[in-house]
Amino acid sequence: MQTSNNGQTTPHLILIVDDSPTQAKLLEQLLSSEGYRVAIARNGSDALKQIEELHPDLVISDILMPEMDGFELCRRVRGIEGVKDTPIVLLTHLNDPSDVLHSLEAGANYFVSKPYSNKLLLNRIRAILQGDRACRVGDKEGEVAISYHGKNYRVQADSAHTIELLLATYELAAEKNQELLGAKASLSNLNRELEQRVKERTAALTQETAERLQAMEELRKKDEVLMQQSRQAAMGEMIGNIAHQWRQPLNAVGLLVQDLTLSYEYGNFSKEYLDSSTNKIMQMVRHMSQTIDDFRNFFTPDKEKTSFDPCVVVEKTLSLIEGSLNDKRIRFEVVCGKAPHITGHPNEFSQVLLNILSNAMDAFGEKKPTQAKLLVQIGSEDGRVVVTIADNAGGIPEHVMGRIFEPYFTTKEQGKGTGIGLYMAKNIVEKSMNGSLTARNIDGGAEFRIEV
Repeated sequence: MQTSNNGQTTPHLILIVDDSPTQAKLLEQLLSSEGYRVAIARNGSDALKQIEELHPDLVISDILMPEMDGFELCRRVRGIEGVKDTPIVLLTHLNDPSDVLHSLEAGANYFVSKPYSNKLLLNRIRAILQGDRACRVGDKEGEVAISYHGKNYRVQADSAHTIELLLATYELAAEKNQELLGAKASLSNLNRELEQRVKERTAALTQETAERLQAMEELRKKDEVLMQQSRQAAMGEMIGNIAHQWRQPLNAVGLLVQDLTLSYEYGNFSKEYLDSSTNKIMQMVRHMSQTIDDFRNFFTPDKEKTSFDPCVVVEKTLSLIEGSLNDKRIRFEVVCGKAPHITGHPNEFSQVLLNILSNAMDAFGEKKPTQAKLLVQIGSEDGRVVVTIADNAGGIPEHVMGRIFEPYFTTKEQGKGTGIGLYMAKNIVEKSMNGSLTARNIDGGAEFRIEV
């Protein structure tokens, strides 16, 4: 602060001389926040005019500027009466020790290295504006009294020695600054290299992620195709089973109708006989109608998971193919032990059973054992439901045992197998039911084991 003619105090005026608007603005904000008034000049010529007009209390000037550098500005100010004693601080990058000679030659009061410490710069400004000089003439001739960081020193040295020491100090600072600049450049190069590596790795990960998503989408579409093919194959087998289920009752209905006609022709027709025959025919029609409902429900997808009894699903599935089993003279036995309920889709579980049973029937057709038999057992182990389906059709050849669950793999003749039944069965058990489906050869046949 300084006192005006009317006794009021006004903030000190500091002139900033810098051709960089950004650097000048940053310095202006710093000084304004400390309560100083600030003026800005963009070059040396503009600075001279403002110094003569405004009489600033302090000038802070960059050295490197077009038209007129900071050294020339300092020289010219020192030659103008009325402002020649204006304190001047020069800003330097400390890249050349000769800067200190130029500063002394031009008459600068102080120089500050870039990038500068705000605290150091503000302390120096306050000391200059308050007239608190670090060095002053001592009591003896040739003596300089120095007050630095609260301690007083008296140094007797000629000007040449003082400047030599100052140059040595400045040269050491410049060397350290060059080392710091070199380290900064190396760090900048490392940062750029790291950024490039990050970009390359990010691009690679993006590409890899896109490829994985595409592969997953292709697998999903493939599974959908396989599921559709599996359902179509199962539907074809179901049509054959329907034919077997209907053949016997249709034959019986046909015989009863013929018998009614013959009874009428031979005079044995009566109301009681008509009622009896009608009841038998209606029972068979209801049986065939129930069969239609059973097959239709089998192909209806389960929308939500439910808790179901595995024994009930096994018996229902066997009832669907009972006609085919009887037609092929295959005896079957179901042993239902104590087993917990399963949470899942009962129709999917039924499809798994049907695929395994259909393969067993095909194996019986190829091997033609004298007494074909299927044994289905339901029980539990360690809290998990275990269903085993065993046959006596000769077993699975060891060289294909490891491939039976692969998609499109089949040992059947062309046109008799799609090779997707067991693949879909394993997918349903392992993915939808979090279980396992395995196969092994036993004495005289094969056994499939479902654990859920």
